[in-house]
Parts: sequence; C-alpha cells; structure tokens
Amino acid sequence: MLARLLLHNQSTSTSSSPSTSSPPIKLTIFESEPTSTYRSQGGTLDLHPRTGLSAMKLAGLHTQFLHHARYESAVLRVCDKHLTTWFQPPSSKTAGNPEIDRAQLRQLLLESLPQEIVEWGMKLVKIDPKDHSMYFENGQVRNVGGEEFDLVVGADGAWSKVRQVLDPDTKPLYSGVTRYWSTIPNAEVDAPEVVQLINRGNLFSYGDGKGIIAQQMGEGIVDVSIGFTQPEIVGQEAEVTSTEEVLRRFEGGGWDERLLGIVRKAESKVLGKSLYMLPTGYRWQHMDGVTILGDAAHLITPFGGEGVNIAFDDAVRLSEAILKSVTAEGKEVLYKNVRAFEEDMWERGKGAAVMSCTMMEAMFMTPGAPRASVERWLLGKVKHELPGALYPLAVVIVYTGFFVYKLFN
Repeated sequence: MLARLLLHNQSTSTSSSPSTSSPPIKLTIFESEPTSTYRSQGGTLDLHPRTGLSAMKLAGLHTQFLHHARYESAVLRVCDKHLTTWFQPPSSKTAGNPEIDRAQLRQLLLESLPQEIVEWGMKLVKIDPKDHSMYFENGQVRNVGGEEFDLVVGADGAWSKVRQVLDPDTKPLYSGVTRYWSTIPNAEVDAPEVVQLINRGNLFSYGDGKGIIAQQMGEGIVDVSIGFTQPEIVGQEAEVTSTEEVLRRFEGGGWDERLLGIVRKAESKVLGKSLYMLPTGYRWQHMDGVTILGDAAHLITPFGGEGVNIAFDDAVRLSEAILKSVTAEGKEVLYKNVRAFEEDMWERGKGAAVMSCTMMEAMFMTPGAPRASVERWLLGKVKHELPGALYPLAVVIVYTGFFVYKLFN
C-alpha cells in the first residue's frame, strides 16, 4: 500500500501542478516469497471507512476494490456456545465495513504497481545497524553502506527483521490464545446449513475459553477458525492437526451441535498458530533511515479487526511524510518527518492494542463469557472509535441495554 500511495499521489500532484513537480521517488519492494501465489493468504478482511477504505480511495483503488468487496459479508453475529445471540448489529448491503479476501486485496495492490519494482524471493535476514546494509537469505547484499536507499521501511510482520535493528531486545509476547484454521471449500454444496447459519457473513461463538468462528469468503468458501486458551505453540511453524482432534476438546462442554457442525464440515487438515502481540504502548528509539509500520510496529491480536486498517492508515501517513520531504535538499527533513510519523503511529497503535486486548480478554479469559462480559467486549471497540466526550454516554446505553436483554435471555 505504501508504494502505491507514493507513486499514485506523486503522479497526481505532478499532473495537477507541473511547475511544482518533484523528483521521482525510486521504490523497491523486497518480497520474501518466490511468487505472489506461493501460499494461501488466509481469510477475509473488513476495511473501515476512516482508515482502510480511506486509504484505498487515496491510492486510487476504490473502484477496483468495489469489484471484489462483499458488503453482505459484513453481517456479524456474536453468540455463546448455546447459540444464544449476544450481539448482532444491523447490516447493510451498501454501507459499513465491506469484506474482501486477503488474496484478492494483495493481488489488487500488486497489479497497481509497475512489475519491475517488486523483487521476489528476497527474504531479509538482517540489517547492519551501522550502515543499513541489507542481507538476504539468497546471499544478496543490498543498500551497501546505505547508498541505495534514503529510507528502509519494514512492513515485514510480527517477526520483523527490520524491527530487530531498531530494537534488538523486544520480542512479541504470546497472547494466551492459539487459533486453529481450516476451510469449507465448497460450502454452498457441501455445507448449506453452515452458509445459512452464518447468513453469508461472520459468526463468532465463545465460551469456556474457546471460540468457533466462521466467515464467508469469496468463491463459496467459508473460513473456519477455532480458538483456545492454551500453552504456546513454540516456534513460527504451524502445528498440523485434524478436525477430529480439535472436536475432542469440545466434548462434554455443552456446545450446540450446529456450532460443532461447522468444524465437522471443514477440511480435515487443521493448522494451528499461537497469536502474538507487542507490549501495549510499544515504541523504539528513532533511527534515521529506518522505520517500520503495520504488524512490525504494533502487532496486535485479530480481535476487533483493526490490524489491516491501522496498517493502511500507517501507509497513508508515512506516504504524506515522505512526499513532503522529496523537494528538500538533504535527508534531514525526511528524517524529521519520519520521526513525527512514528510519534503519531505510537499513539494510534496504543489505542488499537488496548482495544484488541480488551476484546480478547472479555471473550477468552472471562468466566461466563459472553454473557458475563459482552458489555466490556463491546465498549472496548466503542472506546476506540467514539470521541472521548461521548464515551460515558455509551457506557450507560450499553450497560442499560444489556441489563434489559439479560432479563429475558
């Protein structure tokens, strides 16, 4: 997204004001995977109006995005293990947070870039902290002596090698929750009851420190993930297990058979990975010429759906900082603007981390959830999105509403 924003907005600025055109920005994307189709990209994402969707518009990709967007998949239902509904907001086919498959979003972004700026099979091993030379697994060394690039941006995820040069000591923390993932490839034919149950949207069910989540994806696929509070799966490789093993962990727990049926209909092979996060309020000592964004900068758990949205917002703000610097002589202005970007990102990342932790703890770490914790879960999201002055009113409304609801459920 950062590369697309830089190229699109610089060209737009140049065409509208030729007399104030700036020198072209040279961009290179080092992609660790050998090809764009090397592995599955996972499930579905919802883009939010003020962050993810706004970034798509600023990048000139909103029209293309709408070709893949699924507003009907924004349907959300949160229930307990008995399938009692605890939260189900009104849905719209034209507004809200539209869904898009990760693979489709990635392909859309790649197709918007000149092919020559993406170098595949370039898995970063380390960056020299003194001169920012970049060492890759295939033996290549780039940016020798810091002569090739003015700025190295790490968008390399949870276990970022770029972050290690900024802060060698801080490592992601295990959240306490591990997620197991599978799919129902042809759900319309093989599991119509699941499609009907999730209403072509998203169903989140919680209870006893466990969760079963089903999400409608494109091409008739249903993404299935099962969460457990359990010891960490050590290492970055996924644990391979089966739906049969996963279902054994629900035996005797009183889970509704329709929820367990989602897991039964999924492909037998299940991949498990522990969920990690960086400490809330995480920041690092600024280093001229190197920065990070997205999960590399503020890794959070997926509860709340803010990960891709805050990453896209990072890209927008960093692109603005870079574009403000291109006409300046010397690199000092660039470094000053990047430092200001980091200060802003740290505050935004802290808010998202608090929200994510609150929502995770409410559903996975609270006895009697979701009945006992749905107010705290919802207010975690509301506090992140609502202006502070309105939050006390929201607290009253949420607790009063659920007090009445619980009288009859």
